[in-house]
Amino acid sequence: MMTMTEPVRWQAQMIGGPDDTVEVDPAAAGGKMRRPPVIRCDFDVTGTPAAARLRVTAWGLFEAELNGRRVGEDVLAPGWTVYDERLPYWTYDVTDLVHDGANVLGFWLGDGWYRGRIGFNGGQCDNYGSRLGIFAQLELTDADGTVTVVASNADDGRWKTGCGPILASGLYEGETFDAREGRDPFSESATSDRHWQPVERLDFDRSVLYPANESTAVRCIDEHHPRAISQLPDGRWLVDFGQNCTQRVVLTVPATEPGHEIDIRHVEVINPDGTPATRPLRRAIQHDHYVSDGNPAVWEPRFTMHGFRYAVVGGWPSDRPLTVADLHTRVYSSARHRLGWFACSDERVNRLSENALWSMLSNFVSIPTDCPQRDERFGWTGDIAVFAPTAAYLYDVNGFLDSWLSDVAIETERWGTVPYYVPYPFPGWGKPDAVALWGDAATMVPWALYMATGDVAVLRRHIGLSRRWMDEIAGLLADDGVWDRKPDVWCGQLGDWLDPTAPPDDAARAMTDKALVATAFAAHSADLVARMLRAIATHATAGADATVAGMPDDDASDGRNLRDAATMLRDAERYESLASHIRAGFRTRFVRPDGTMTSDTQCAYALLIALDMLAGADGTAEYDRLRAAAGERLAQLVRERGYVVGTGFAGTPFVLPALCSTGHADEAFSLFLSDRCPSWLYQVRIGATTTWERWDSMLENGEVNPGDMTSFNHYAFGSVLDWMHAAIGGLELADAGWRRMRVRPQVAAALAHGIRSGSAAHVTPYGKASVAWWEGDDHVVRMSVDVPQGVTAELGLPATDERDGRRLPAGAILSAGHCDLLIWTDVLEVR
Repeated sequence: MMTMTEPVRWQAQMIGGPDDTVEVDPAAAGGKMRRPPVIRCDFDVTGTPAAARLRVTAWGLFEAELNGRRVGEDVLAPGWTVYDERLPYWTYDVTDLVHDGANVLGFWLGDGWYRGRIGFNGGQCDNYGSRLGIFAQLELTDADGTVTVVASNADDGRWKTGCGPILASGLYEGETFDAREGRDPFSESATSDRHWQPVERLDFDRSVLYPANESTAVRCIDEHHPRAISQLPDGRWLVDFGQNCTQRVVLTVPATEPGHEIDIRHVEVINPDGTPATRPLRRAIQHDHYVSDGNPAVWEPRFTMHGFRYAVVGGWPSDRPLTVADLHTRVYSSARHRLGWFACSDERVNRLSENALWSMLSNFVSIPTDCPQRDERFGWTGDIAVFAPTAAYLYDVNGFLDSWLSDVAIETERWGTVPYYVPYPFPGWGKPDAVALWGDAATMVPWALYMATGDVAVLRRHIGLSRRWMDEIAGLLADDGVWDRKPDVWCGQLGDWLDPTAPPDDAARAMTDKALVATAFAAHSADLVARMLRAIATHATAGADATVAGMPDDDASDGRNLRDAATMLRDAERYESLASHIRAGFRTRFVRPDGTMTSDTQCAYALLIALDMLAGADGTAEYDRLRAAAGERLAQLVRERGYVVGTGFAGTPFVLPALCSTGHADEAFSLFLSDRCPSWLYQVRIGATTTWERWDSMLENGEVNPGDMTSFNHYAFGSVLDWMHAAIGGLELADAGWRRMRVRPQVAAALAHGIRSGSAAHVTPYGKASVAWWEGDDHVVRMSVDVPQGVTAELGLPATDERDGRRLPAGAILSAGHCDLLIWTDVLEVR
């Protein structure tokens, strides 16, 4: 794909074709779906152009062909945005595909998010429109600079439409392909008996167009081949591809009689009796069909996507077994540029790291989704709020999440608050009301991107959204600063969603007071908005633009006014005062004089400590006393529960950092390394290859959790990787854009719990930073550190520089370059 920034002189029109209704799988959308059209343009070229580029977008999904060759590598293009406000167009260099003489430009179309049935509770179709369409402009440049445009239109007679071999296609339902209808409609003449018809012009507002963000493209990133194939009692074949992820099967179809159908179902796990576990998918049946024309073929569906590890193949010819040569998968994601790595001596922990990474890859598909398999697959805001720092460590996600935040702003404007998921194409949970943590994605995600990159521009673009959210919350607080107003949603606040005690049928029923959770995140967001304003103002006064768009005056909310740096700093003080007010109310309501809390839970203490809810307590001594008491009580709760997790979405990212910061690294490692349910390593012990939505998505006996909301591919609990990178790997972000890094592995605690080495690396904006430590056979612990030029590295524990024997205390600054250290033995005495 080409990245083009100059203004486009559009000549194209949005055009469409027929909308036939066909019978498909009875379990899918009531048994009926619409057959998508194909569109072609036949045109002549004299000579060979010096350059050719195709700009294209669609209502629905598209794939383009030019003279029988695929254009680009993207799938599910143009991706998912709030289409009526933002529709991306993609630009491809097709110079090598155009030739002298007759040419054929063809477009496959699919329902996708635009008109397909999406969502839970039966879902909804036609969320953005009922007609599929293509909007395309091919620009041919001759050697003398003359530009000839071939643009989609219903006027010149060159653009025609008909029905192709895709009978039906849904993101959740799967795809039905009938090869008897002609596998490639663009290889035949436009005068064939396919009954090509003139296209129809569709009303379209070009103002919604914008150049696509390369980082949102969905492309093949890997392939998987069968690990095992077995035949089920009913004759179908069960194929284990070894890894649960977002992928599609590529099937080598043998020659068979015309009309013979082969079908593929896709599931994440299998039941104890060896049958596919389809119940967690709910309406999303993930069922593909190929109807043979009698000839051998290689087939992969175009406009569907599945989350699975196991495929169940039915209708395979009985005269031959299914073998590893007959199928493989292609893995798809928008996360492609890796930045971060982790490893340690405990292979269970390494598997957990890989599991979280695979859940991220599976759910970063055009937008950040919650899961890739069941009838949901929405951009749930709470999930990415807690996972964004981990995502930004693992991959370059700046452009990806930046684009999604633009849709968050649009939907927030439309609905009056940050919706529960974005895009919010239909009110699956009713008209949105403000919900803590989920809405706090408006502050937490932009801040995570800024911290990862140091790019102030991302704060400029989204400070209006962040302020709008925080200003809304300020109006919902009680007089004492506590957010105890119950939102108008079925469960009220979501609170510490899916804590381990939540019953299968009520994920929001948690141990921790929901008002406590909401108030803690309100203070956190107020603090983040203040930091954003200070960062923007500091950058402005350092020589950048002194005014910033998107920050309205107190009496305006349209962002038209500009605010200078001095005013930003005054506003930062106002948000800091608001954060202090909220924290004071939190302490009064939820913290007892002895430092214990009204909600005596791991989540409550983790939020108190990690979000610094004691800041502003009466004096340093009082602050230290209360914090120490809270840390001790948190550690005691962990011990009392037998070192198993007691937190859900809200508390999990913070419980291990809170323990370590209050001197309880031993309890943190004991909790982290437990493999009893609920725990991170329980999932690993059970055989997971991704992180789960529930701590007990699968029970000890191998049965799927009985609740109707169970996924085996969610990244929220994978946020523990942030702690792993710092505490085990030793590499910690200390300032925006990695201008400062901290080297502080918890070596003593790790060794005491059997971890003999750890390493972490990240490609910062300044270059690659890395830390690795290991215990040798002589029981001496060594550490190597690589610091990029321009980065300040703070040593978080005392060590000796092996080059010159200098003893470096904790807090010493390491110079740029490579450094080899010896860890002082007295640091390790806790063993």
